[in-house]
Amino acid sequence: MSLSFWNPRSVFAGFDDDFFNTPTMLGVPSLAASANDQLRHSSPRYEVTENDKQFRLAVDVPGIKPDNMKIELENEGRVLHMTGARKVQTDTSFEEYKFDKRFTLGRDLDTSKITAHMSDGVLVMTAPKKETLPPVNQQIAITVGEAPALMDETADVGEKKKS
Repeated sequence: MSLSFWNPRSVFAGFDDDFFNTPTMLGVPSLAASANDQLRHSSPRYEVTENDKQFRLAVDVPGIKPDNMKIELENEGRVLHMTGARKVQTDTSFEEYKFDKRFTLGRDLDTSKITAHMSDGVLVMTAPKKETLPPVNQQIAITVGEAPALMDETADVGEKKKS
């Protein structure tokens, strides 16, 4: 099973720490945010485990309620997209922390059966692996003569109307 980061707009797809989205000072990333910066991006920690039967992704999301998160599959079930936010009250105002993560999932997962469970600030997503069947050798008979013409979609529609 492979898991990788997915960012369709970046030539640096795979960098996961928002390094290229942080404020810069003279072209160098700045670790200190400005006083006016009320929206902060964070990158939650995660752990990937798997065995022969399932894949598991555990993501640390302390302080984020399930209602403030969104998990969806994109690109025909190949990309897992997670977003979330939480507000933290400071002395005089609220600051909002957001995250946005995408993971490319392997083709060996049954993404229609992904489950997500939240407990003690940890979101755990589990997906069973598809059952792999042993390769089967099949012999194909060769017919002597001209090959049939390609089927035309309009001919298929006409046959369906006659039925």
